[in-house]
Amino acid sequence: MSPNETPSGFFSETEIPQASRELEELRSGGGEYVAPFEIIRRRVVDDSLSGRIAIDAIVVVRVGAVEELEAAGGIGGVHALDLALRKILVRHFPAIAGVRVMESYTHGGGEGTEAEVMSVKKFTDGKRQWATMRKSTDIVEAGWLSLLDGYEWKIWAESKKKT
Repeated sequence: MSPNETPSGFFSETEIPQASRELEELRSGGGEYVAPFEIIRRRVVDDSLSGRIAIDAIVVVRVGAVEELEAAGGIGGVHALDLALRKILVRHFPAIAGVRVMESYTHGGGEGTEAEVMSVKKFTDGKRQWATMRKSTDIVEAGWLSLLDGYEWKIWAESKKKT
């Protein structure tokens, strides 16, 4: 690529994506920011049933004083978690209904199965786009955290419109 060309691919970015960066600034800003939801617990069951893979997730989320539990089956662990989480979030935050993950990328760095994994996700609501990035030594956790950041950022951005 020549110095005058602009990178066209989403994953050629080398800095922390804007949504993750903004959330980190909010979270470390002296305690004024309160996340719109809290994950109480989550569980993924990756099972084999009659030679077929069956992946299910259970998510418990607190929104305000209300705790809700949902379950879903998915293609993978993060997909199942996403489906269960969305069931809860759309009831409290209708703007989430139009959000989708456009691109998802996971990269492992280092040797062995315990290497740190980076998960990057690009989201859209049909009008704007934003991206998140999180790291963990667990591939499902990295994907889950980048997914949570994408939804949390959207909810925060919508709340800014109202003020």
